Amino acid sequence: MVLLEVKNLTVFYPNSLSPALDRVSFQLKKGEIFCIVGESGSGKSTLLRAIAGLLQPGCKVEGEVTFKGEKISSQRGLEKFLGKEVGFIFQEPSAYLDPLFKVGNQIEETCLSHFPNRNCREKTLNALRYCGFSNTVEVYEKYPHQLSGGQKQRVSIADAVVNNPSLLLADEPTSSLDVSTQKAVLELFLKLKRDGKAVLMVTHDFGVVWEIADRVLVIKEGKKVEEGSVFEIYGNPRHPYTRKLVEIFKKLSLF
Repeated sequence: MVLLEVKNLTVFYPNSLSPALDRVSFQLKKGEIFCIVGESGSGKSTLLRAIAGLLQPGCKVEGEVTFKGEKISSQRGLEKFLGKEVGFIFQEPSAYLDPLFKVGNQIEETCLSHFPNRNCREKTLNALRYCGFSNTVEVYEKYPHQLSGGQKQRVSIADAVVNNPSLLLADEPTSSLDVSTQKAVLELFLKLKRDGKAVLMVTHDFGVVWEIADRVLVIKEGKKVEEGSVFEIYGNPRHPYTRKLVEIFKKLSLF
């Protein structure tokens, strides 16, 4: 079942004559992890934020976006679904979490804003437990500065899943984590997949792609250059740019 379909998505930043993203198309299925990969500046985060409706004011967006069979405004993206049916996980949780409020209250607010009649404290504790915390009440009462980087990222994921969305959008969610912490977070994404969630993840790390992706979209200078299963991309990359990225990864990892 196709959950999200993007057709010819094009983005112009304010006062720019050249598109930052140029006619990118793909489909995302339910229960699938789909990775968008490319070097810094390739347009992958622009693509994710355009889909989410989180681009800066003044951007011009063209193309079609369909979510759960509903065609939505490409200019607004999935904005109206965020927090409820779509969760967004940011690259740097320290920039996302408010330092003045306990993390539990912040997750609970995400629940209350969409479901004011639910027991959102219980939902928050369940979300923290789902994301690997055994001491959920203790974590609930902590402020962001009292948590490690990996803990803050798991709190951010708990905030994204508290309302049981069908789609998670993740922007470089492991880039600031050490190797062991990164592995734990990737295991959490695999758990989300097993539970039927779809994940659309931006990353520059082909190691992350190999660990969790079902399918891969390679993007360069705002254009789609290749798409395929993770095994096709690694085993038989067709585009020279993809071959270059895969060769670099293999050399670094002794793949």
